[in-house]
Amino acid sequence: MRVLGAILAGGQSRRFGSDKAEALLDGRKLIDHVAAALQRDCDALVICGRTHPSTPWVEDRPHAGLGPLGGLCAALIYGRDAGFDAVLSAPCDVPDLPADLRLLLSQSGPPAYVADQPVIGLWPCALAEKLHAHVEQSTDRSLRAWVRATGATPVELARRPRNINTLDDLTALRQEHASSTDPA
Repeated sequence: MRVLGAILAGGQSRRFGSDKAEALLDGRKLIDHVAAALQRDCDALVICGRTHPSTPWVEDRPHAGLGPLGGLCAALIYGRDAGFDAVLSAPCDVPDLPADLRLLLSQSGPPAYVADQPVIGLWPCALAEKLHAHVEQSTDRSLRAWVRATGATPVELARRPRNINTLDDLTALRQEHASSTDPA
């Protein structure tokens, strides 16, 4: 199965107060942490909703401002058209994805997603047109509505990846990283 890794990065970072994809953790941008994690599990990578200097990117579909579904829709269409079987999606603000995410999700699907974090999921590219229609026609454009529409399977992980929504979230993760590398 050929899998495209998709970083959903078209959000406005309102709660964060600045562009969180560009925020630094351990000297690297959050988006670069996610890219490194997805590259371990995927055959290729695309960023949805923003440009990036070293990675192919696509605009959200059918247009910007749709939240994560616009990025996922773009990734599924791009993946389908490029001959991929599935898309492994993750937001740009979850820098601690497990190394075996593709395997964990493929055992239950696809479609499958991380329980309580449906933006992290494994989605068949065959769902591209269904998602496009859903985004165009549904009044509920939440990922939870999309999960219900597809019957995707929630997967419990031993360690839940952390979503960085605020500066406090990032500060806490930085402190955790610093204490885990402290030899004392």
